[in-house]
Amino acid sequence: MPRSSLSALSFLFAFAACSTVQDDLSRQLLRPPPGWLAEPADAGLAAEPFEIVLHSAASLTGFWIPNERADKRTVVVFHDEQSNCSVLHPYYTFLHEAGFQVLVFDPRGFGRSKGTPTLQAWIHDLPELLAWLRARPDFDPARTAYFGTGLGSVAALWAARTQHQCGALVLEHVPSPRAIVKEGVADDGSAMSAFTAGLVEYAGMPDDIEPEEGAPRLQLPALFLGAEFEPARDRVALAQTFRAYGGQKQLWMLPATHRAPHTLLKNDGEYQRRIGAFLHAALGGASVGVLATCNKASDAGDGQSWYDVQMTGAPADARTAVEACAVLADGSPRFARAWLEHGRGRVRMKLPSAPLAVGAADVAAAVADPELVWRASGTRLARSTAAIEPLLPRIEELRNDALGATAKVELADALQAAEAAEPFHPQLAAELTDVFARLGATLQASDDAQRRQQGSRLLQRAVAAVPQQPLLHFWAGTTNTYGFPQEDAVRNARALLAAPAR
Repeated sequence: MPRSSLSALSFLFAFAACSTVQDDLSRQLLRPPPGWLAEPADAGLAAEPFEIVLHSAASLTGFWIPNERADKRTVVVFHDEQSNCSVLHPYYTFLHEAGFQVLVFDPRGFGRSKGTPTLQAWIHDLPELLAWLRARPDFDPARTAYFGTGLGSVAALWAARTQHQCGALVLEHVPSPRAIVKEGVADDGSAMSAFTAGLVEYAGMPDDIEPEEGAPRLQLPALFLGAEFEPARDRVALAQTFRAYGGQKQLWMLPATHRAPHTLLKNDGEYQRRIGAFLHAALGGASVGVLATCNKASDAGDGQSWYDVQMTGAPADARTAVEACAVLADGSPRFARAWLEHGRGRVRMKLPSAPLAVGAADVAAAVADPELVWRASGTRLARSTAAIEPLLPRIEELRNDALGATAKVELADALQAAEAAEPFHPQLAAELTDVFARLGATLQASDDAQRRQQGSRLLQRAVAAVPQQPLLHFWAGTTNTYGFPQEDAVRNARALLAAPAR
């Protein structure tokens, strides 16, 4: 066979192999959810739907949500790899309330956007979206922020670096595509496993996608957000990207919190406040919040060392509670509480090694506590969520029909005690409608009259807790709920209440 034919054949084999790797990696990382739930109009927001046609079989769709108070201040939301626009209402509603106009969109193959979802499209379709945005008369790049979460934060970083059309970044759960690839390849230390990982990265990922490598080239103010209970791999990637970032930066590691959107429950109110404050400050050219630096102070004598974390940035005339965090090389976070006086503060932390990154965040409405340094009560939603956390394992067993009759009675009593201690937020009550209905059905069948009355009250509670707009219901727990899948349980509760009394 002629040499030219061999070369052409080799190229075709290589091209086919690369295409297969790209497809496999895209299927592994991108998981578009089925169905469609809510739109801005369902939340009472005027919005302009749009479709950007890429070609006959691919498009980008979404909503432009104007705000007459925004003065062109805009937030572009880059959602994660397992969402679509129909479940973004928790985000665009709080951003709109904070005074911004908002653009939410679905990448190719997500939501109503046509085409096959691929990593290449996830990144390389963005210039078309931003060109459409740039043509709008109500758009100002300097007054625009990109807000990305999960792989959406990777897309936001890439867009900020290559398209030069924003003035600030909010980056939540920044993963490393390279680390994900390596984790997916069995590493036995051999040259073959290293070659396989390199091939998957080379053939499967878009060029220049790794966040840590692109971060030094950006000078925009940026807020990085991570969670204590997200995968350690992602905490390491977030800390490495934060450390490498070239602009003014702030790190907020959220304690006792899982990956977003769990942050919207555990830090309800504080999450929205801090992001809104950062965006207003960053787009207005003001200080972006509490900044932290870290230096080794001394050896501790037990193999660990003391590190001084210096913090600045709070108003000089206020006493401000702050929570500092040091992220170690393995991704594990260490937290410490302190007060800033006249805009400055310091806290000493004992660590086993030099931290990969340090950050600090101010805490609103905190009060001094002699044992905890300070404490903050949080919103009703955050408090009532915390009140039922000890009951969640039993609730999960109930929902999986794995809870016995005696345990159901105990759970009903425990729920009643939890609500007596902290009245349930309506959003929590709506999420528990199926729990109320299941427990009510059990207790209503009891031989004990008082238990039957308790069962009837629980059934009534299930019916009364139905949200006014079921499509907008969401529960940002460790397992997320979007929409209202408890409708069957509510129907059963109504039927039991309508049945003749015993």
